[in-house]
Amino acid sequence: MAREWRPNSKSSSVQLRYKDTSYKIRSVLRFWWARAYYGRRLRCSKLSMIGTRCGLYISREGALRCAGRIILNDDTTLQTQGRGQLLLGDRFCLNRYSRLVAHERIEVGHHVTIGQMVSILDHDHHYELIDGQLQLQGYDTAPIRIGNHVWIADKVTILKGVTIGSNVVIAANSVVNQDVPDNSVVGGVPARVLKQLR
Repeated sequence: MAREWRPNSKSSSVQLRYKDTSYKIRSVLRFWWARAYYGRRLRCSKLSMIGTRCGLYISREGALRCAGRIILNDDTTLQTQGRGQLLLGDRFCLNRYSRLVAHERIEVGHHVTIGQMVSILDHDHHYELIDGQLQLQGYDTAPIRIGNHVWIADKVTILKGVTIGSNVVIAANSVVNQDVPDNSVVGGVPARVLKQLR
């Protein structure tokens, strides 16, 4: 019978610390590189971290403003189009395969954590029939506002024009297409209030 490999606790903890420290250093270097590349379009008041394979796209007239430390984990996307603005609060954390795309404005408060595979989009595609053919005619936009101390679970979609209050939990797989009050748990398609927090 093959024996399961169990690393020596001392050596494995040193290895883990090394990997963790190495990853953090590279993440901080990526952040500094992004600041140098985007110049005034990217402003952060504190040192932040950008994981591997992150898509950070700030349009020429767009802006990303961070009011504190943010963490972008691997495979995440922050994007502005046109004059779009992304305003992120302190202790903002975005997890894998999640994206925020702003054509107008997405504003996120402090201590907000976003799970995996979440989409936050302040726009809809606008289509019309022209000569019997469906054609893209631009975008309909409306700003999104998210309060403080919000947890957004996996696979949530937040649509344009929504305001989410503070102290809110949004359950996995929800679609948020209307405002969410403070101190609440919401979920479903479309999302509705499941519980008031006291």
